[in-house]
Amino acid sequence: MNNTYVIGADIGGSHITAALVDLTTGAVLDDCKFKEPVNAAAGAADILDRWTVAIGRVLSAANTDVPAIGIAMPGPFDYPGGISLIKGVAKYESLYGLNIREALTTALGFSKGIYFENDASCFALGEAWAGEGAGCSRMVAVTLGTGLGGTFLHNNVIVHQGKGVPPEGYIYHLPYKAGIAEDYISSRWLLNEYHHRTGHRLNEVKNIGELAEKQDATALALFAELGNAVGDVLAPWLQDFEAERMVIGGNIRKAHPYFLPALQECLLKKKIPTSIHISSRGENSALSGAAWLCKSILGTNNNTR
Repeated sequence: MNNTYVIGADIGGSHITAALVDLTTGAVLDDCKFKEPVNAAAGAADILDRWTVAIGRVLSAANTDVPAIGIAMPGPFDYPGGISLIKGVAKYESLYGLNIREALTTALGFSKGIYFENDASCFALGEAWAGEGAGCSRMVAVTLGTGLGGTFLHNNVIVHQGKGVPPEGYIYHLPYKAGIAEDYISSRWLLNEYHHRTGHRLNEVKNIGELAEKQDATALALFAELGNAVGDVLAPWLQDFEAERMVIGGNIRKAHPYFLPALQECLLKKKIPTSIHISSRGENSALSGAAWLCKSILGTNNNTR
């Protein structure tokens, strides 16, 4: 191996995945990919230890000099500074105010570059580089899961402002109905609404997907409403941004047979020509996107913050 390989890591609410990524193609090396469970409510030392174990295993498996590490990190977070600002979201609160870059540098004995970016943005970069957005000039990536993530890219550059881009480049807080978009486009909405309409409480969106597969009327209606909501919220931005493609990721994407028709119909009625693509790479796109952050270490153009 040589310096075209770096480490990409994706930090989720219950685990961390880290892998060696080919910086030429964005491909994730499965034999150098490791996942570690993490208790997001644990103390800082325990969380950092789990992250260190996962990344350390990749460093050992690489059996070569790794020039940089890129990390897809949920917010709020000071990405350039490497400092956690996560507070009030019931996960990783023990890390608040800590310099994660310094902590990992010390724990790993790694003196080279460690870069951070928002996890939804890393997903977008990975899709633009090696996924459904490859070769696309203007792309919007949307993650449907616990929350609603959105990233606007122009020629693989994250765009935070300008024509067709909402404030700060985020979509979760856009006004919608009686609240904001995330109130109606999230796993929380699906689960709460299913309980409200049927009296039955389910634990996972996957359960609603299984019911939809069995033609459960309530489950089908909920996914159709969610798809229509995505279309309503995104349509004006897709139009103004002149987006060629919208790529959808996140766990809810797995239920796309039940929400995609409503989303496509909504955009068609609004005469929005943007094509809709469902990510097939899963977390590998976040890993590739995190690795993309490291391109500057090799003297190539780093198209992030």
